[in-house]
Amino acid sequence: MAVNRDISVIAVHGAWADGSSWKDVILSLEREGLRVIAAPIPLTSLSDDTAALKRAISRTQGPVILAGHAYAGAVIGAVNDDRVKALVYIAALAPDEGETVAQVFYRDEKDS
Repeated sequence: MAVNRDISVIAVHGAWADGSSWKDVILSLEREGLRVIAAPIPLTSLSDDTAALKRAISRTQGPVILAGHAYAGAVIGAVNDDRVKALVYIAALAPDEGETVAQVFYRDEKDS
């Protein structure tokens, strides 16, 4: 497999976790030649977490792939940056445009 070494992968942790939860994934991707970092998000609000992710993106160069687990799916989906080329959702929230994180949790109740 040819790896584009210009790509940075930024892994974003879910709630009740931190960047260390990505350790094994980061090591595996680095062995394949990718640059990978775990973005530290404060878990204080979606806007604070999105701002922290934007700061992590600004510390990289070239195209970016964002990977989010659980709550972080909402965080990566809220970032609008031309350098972001792909979003990877790993058992993650994927709110529709304009939908809040809280609304995602109660989708099924609306259908009942």
